[in-house]
Amino acid sequence: MALGARLKNSDFHTWVILGDGELQEGQVWEAAFVAPRYKLNNLTAIVDANDLPQFGWPDSSGHTRSVPIDDPAAKFRAFGWNVIEVDGHDHAALLTTWKQVRAFTDGPTCVIAKTVKGKGVSFMEGNYLWHAQVPTQDDLDKAGLELADPKES
Repeated sequence: MALGARLKNSDFHTWVILGDGELQEGQVWEAAFVAPRYKLNNLTAIVDANDLPQFGWPDSSGHTRSVPIDDPAAKFRAFGWNVIEVDGHDHAALLTTWKQVRAFTDGPTCVIAKTVKGKGVSFMEGNYLWHAQVPTQDDLDKAGLELADPKES
């Protein structure tokens, strides 16, 4: 999309959202390798870095829960990207980051948004099962109470 915009002289910005689990996929790194070569300053990748992929790496006991991509910021930098690391739960910091992204003119930018899966909901926080689990009405009610006033939970 970003390269197509460049070739057509279109003035739009391409935003890509990736989970840190998706960074296990080869096509992500193929795109990451090519984007700086075209100096795609109209491309921003946002990595939701919660260190909790849905599936781990296969091993003899099934799947590990370890994160196979350590230090994604360093990897994107090595590929030639501008990198900004930010607390993905800090809305003010995110707004500042979006403004900073537009200031880079020398190539693509990767925003590493450090987050906690299910933040603020006691039974979801840090639990990889909530990648695909459907909450019951009781779960929704409890989560709503916790998010409305975290001191009450």
